[in-house]
Amino acid sequence: MLKAAWVCCVLGGIDYGLPAVAIMFAMSFWQGELREDSPFVVALALIGICLDTFWNHVGVLDYGSAALTLSPGVTLAPVWIIMLWLAVGLSIRHSLIFLVNRPVLGALLVGGGAPLSYLTGERFGAVTIPSTQGLVVLALVWMLLFYFVFSRAKSRLTVE
Repeated sequence: MLKAAWVCCVLGGIDYGLPAVAIMFAMSFWQGELREDSPFVVALALIGICLDTFWNHVGVLDYGSAALTLSPGVTLAPVWIIMLWLAVGLSIRHSLIFLVNRPVLGALLVGGGAPLSYLTGERFGAVTIPSTQGLVVLALVWMLLFYFVFSRAKSRLTVE
């Protein structure tokens, strides 16, 4: 579902992304997992809003007209990327569990894959990446972030 949500969010924005993420929420609820998934969903949504908004403001990424304009000079990351962060949060304890159990490997894979994901999004016209240095920033930040996320998830799973 995470891969499907990525395609829906990047190619279809809100129109296709919202149903895909809604299905993921429905599945989590139906499986009785929503309570356990919620901390990761909320945390990654907030982190994602902050990171992608920050990267848009400092020029690491450019979402163009898709960015949410709250007032002149104040913009947030687009809704579709926030929905994608929700989908990642919903996947931590499920399709990404292999990486949760191996936080170092997970951090390296996510850190290496993040720039590729953004580059693919750029090819589809969803985002512009003004410089190669931005890709390095993305890789390093995602690597550190997901090492922490996977480690936290692993400790929560062993405590439960």
